[in-house]
Amino acid sequence: MDEAETEWLIGQAQALQHQAVSYPDQAFYAELAAFAEAQSRRLEQAQGELDGRLWDHRGW
Repeated sequence: MDEAETEWLIGQAQALQHQAVSYPDQAFYAELAAFAEAQSRRLEQAQGELDGRLWDHRGW
């Protein structure tokens, strides 16, 4: 999932959270947004780690 899709998903989850009437629905959408943010951060970190490992001349 690219950055634009992640931002869209987070925005949709936050909008649905504000529209939700029941607490379980609000909590679900809040956690969905938090999950999407965490996954995006983990993906960025994994890509950075991969780049670092590929450019490490000692590991060749």
